[in-house]
Amino acid sequence: MSKKYREVRRILRQNGWVHVRSAGSHEIWKYGDGQVIAVPSGGQSNRDVPAGTLANIRRATGIKELR
Repeated sequence: MSKKYREVRRILRQNGWVHVRSAGSHEIWKYGDGQVIAVPSGGQSNRDVPAGTLANIRRATGIKELR
């Protein structure tokens, strides 16, 4: 089941990630322990996140809900 970019942003926020800034076509997110990830912004919030991108975000954050 694919997720939309707005769903990914919501899940990140619910798990303690904070949107710090945007750099080009990516959003920079930071966690309380100092971990930083770059997430593609995807243009529109209602677009589906590609499966590989979603898997990379899941691996980087450890959030199992991102499937």
